[in-house]
Amino acid sequence: MFDKSQLIRIRPLLLFLAVYTAIFVLFAKTLKYTFPFFAGFLLALLAQPMIDGLRGKLHFHPAAAAAVATFVVYMALFGLMILIGLWLIREISNLITYISSISAADMGTLTAPFNRLIKQISGSATHFDSSILQQDQEKLLSFAQTSLSIATKVLRTVLGFLTSLPTIFTMFIVMIFSTYFFSKDMQKIKNLFFGLFTAGGVDDLRSYSRSGRNLSGKYIGSYLLIYFITFVETLIVFFILGVPYPLVLSLLTGIADILPILGPGTVYIPLACVYFCTGKFFIAGALLACWVIISAIRQIIEPKIVSSSINIHPLFILAAIYFSLVAKNFWILIYIPLLIILYQSLTKSGKLPTLFKRPAAARPTSNGSDTNQ
Repeated sequence: MFDKSQLIRIRPLLLFLAVYTAIFVLFAKTLKYTFPFFAGFLLALLAQPMIDGLRGKLHFHPAAAAAVATFVVYMALFGLMILIGLWLIREISNLITYISSISAADMGTLTAPFNRLIKQISGSATHFDSSILQQDQEKLLSFAQTSLSIATKVLRTVLGFLTSLPTIFTMFIVMIFSTYFFSKDMQKIKNLFFGLFTAGGVDDLRSYSRSGRNLSGKYIGSYLLIYFITFVETLIVFFILGVPYPLVLSLLTGIADILPILGPGTVYIPLACVYFCTGKFFIAGALLACWVIISAIRQIIEPKIVSSSINIHPLFILAAIYFSLVAKNFWILIYIPLLIILYQSLTKSGKLPTLFKRPAAARPTSNGSDTNQ
């Protein structure tokens, strides 16, 4: 029933898919153990231009050049992390203090507008039992207090993680040393790796590497553009609605856009709840409506921007988004586009067959007429 020649033709493609999937799953499952070494290797690659400059122009010893480059890279990295960490600790501490200071009376004040709305509903709908509505009010107040208690515990957990980090500290120590040793021995590692291949194979690997970096850069740039668009849209919405701290909240929304399922709703929904509880129903409704609109715009522009930048069909991007949401697994969003990038690189170079064989073009005759005449 099947064409055996087609199965034989795509056998290398099936082998590539199996090997790629196995390597990707192994990488994802072991990343929590290999992360400091993997990150150290990437930082060592990032520091190579600086090391080459120190060794070539300033005649540094290889070990000294690696040590200086490692020091500079981690000073910049730690400086950025310290600034962000201090900002997070301060903001979370202030938020915990504010939530902890909210008493039951304050919760009654916050839920008063909603209670008035319930009373209006009970007045207009006489067939409802008012005692049931009163019980709903009490349950609402209890639910709000419980939610604040849970939020406080979560924030305290996050704050404790940020302020006591023995495991993270150890991980960074391993990263620093691995970056230094990888930087110092990078040329030996390259020679050892390329020594496994012929001269033609080395040229092919370098070509694949350049193509992969180009496509990966376009892919990452596409998503950064999408997050920036979400940030700008949110900034405009918050300015128009008069939401306080629009710049900071818009930045948080752009970062939250990375998260699956809720995305910007991580910021929009709590803000809408706060405005609803304080009686500002128009702003609450506007925030929810803008969240829906921004989410819809993102779903429309994401496949187009990503597919146009790396020449991937929008259906693959939609499949990656849908599968990651259904499975609640962020790795799927990386697995599918990376698979397509590698597939394109290897098929364009002729190292892998295409999934579907292109039909052979009709060969014209010398006089342009039908040869069967």
